Parts: sequence; C-alpha cells; structure tokens
Amino acid sequence: MDANESLGPVPAMQFRVLLAEDDPVSRAFLAEGIRACGAKITDCGDGDAALRVARAQVFDLLILDHHLPARNGDAVLAALRGASDAASRSAPAIATTAARDAEAALLLQAGFAEVLPKPMSLEILRDALRRHGCVADSPLDDEGALRACGSTDAMIRLRRLFFEQELPRAQEELDAAGGDLQSLRPLLHRLQASCGFCGARRLASAAATLQRALGADADAASLGIALQDFRRALVETRASLHAAREEADA
Repeated sequence: MDANESLGPVPAMQFRVLLAEDDPVSRAFLAEGIRACGAKITDCGDGDAALRVARAQVFDLLILDHHLPARNGDAVLAALRGASDAASRSAPAIATTAARDAEAALLLQAGFAEVLPKPMSLEILRDALRRHGCVADSPLDDEGALRACGSTDAMIRLRRLFFEQELPRAQEELDAAGGDLQSLRPLLHRLQASCGFCGARRLASAAATLQRALGADADAASLGIALQDFRRALVETRASLHAAREEADA
C-alpha cells in the first residue's frame, strides 16, 4: 500500500509498524504487544536509526518514543515529514512518553496523531493499533495450531484438553500466587510450550512478556502491567476456546 493512500483497515498480518524505543524492557513489551495483534514490526533503539528505516521502507504506522538517543521522536517526525522522497513520509505517527500532559500537548502540536502514556497496558496499545487501521485478530492462530498438530482432529482434541485442564489449572496457580510472582515461572514456561500446540498466540506472547519482566530489572509499574495483560490474555483465550468448542459441537 502506498503511504499516501488510505484504503481502510489493513489485515493484521500485512500491517507494518515501525517501533522506536531505547528502553529494552519497554521495547520488548511493545514489540510483543504489536506482534500479538498480528502486525509485522520493525524495531530500533535510537532516533537516527528510526529515521533511516522510515525513509527507506513503507510503514502503516510509526510508534516513536519522545526521548530517544541521537534524535528525539518529534525531531524524527519533523525530518521525515520534510523529506519528499521518504517512503513513510505520510504514515501516521504515535508518540510514547512517560511525561505529563504539557509534553503530550507539544507532541500533538508537532504532528503526532496521538500520544500514549508509558507504561501502558496491552489493551491501550491494541486499541491504538485498531484506530489506525490494523484489524485486530483472534487470540487463536488456527493455521499455526493445525501445522503443529498435523490434523484438524488432533488440533480439536488438544485444544479441548488445553481448555478443560491446562487453562483452569493455570488460573488456579495464578490466583494462588498472590504477591509471590516468582512462583509463576514454571507455569509461564509450561504455557509457552502448550500454547504453541494449541495456537494460543496471545497467551503465549503475554506469558513470555511476564516471564521476561520477572527476570529483568523491571520497575513495579511495568511488572504490574505485564501481569495484568497476562490475566487478560488468559481470560480472552479461555473465552475464544469456549466459543470455538460450542461452534464445533453445534
């Protein structure tokens, strides 16, 4: 799709996002969230790299941290808008910042379509992607599950087992953990394997993000958001599997 054209929503697997974020924890979280929505992502850690990539490649959306090494997000956007030969010159841009309302107002004046707070939940990120044309997809990857299982019958059996036994057990362990989040490590490791067989991509992504947050020197707010998104992904996955089971039994 030409960056200067507007053809309506883009199927998630075709939607291209450029993410520029220098903090490794925030970068990993946002990248996983974008992938969980089915979009294709290119990520970089400084403003010069972001400008270079956006000049050379077409993106459907730019997500730029305001405070980047080498060149801030607003400077990246200004340089990109002023380059007549830039591939993503007209792509909509979202700024991310941990600052308050005054800075957000300046970023909107600089040409960003909207400003998202840091840290943010996966739900906020997903809503922003949807507003800018990315078609939100299912928490379940049917094609991936079919490839992993080898047949439709095997996929249905494994998903039924996953829904009836593994996910209720996961919910019980999550509820029992309380404030001892480190006790969730075996659960998160186990889920990433079983999610792969069942095509539960959103839950797999949320489990991986929470596992990294537990192992990294993440702040309490980022860890809390990762936990919240894992809880939501667990609920969404159970609901989607329940709906798929009812449809199969109908």
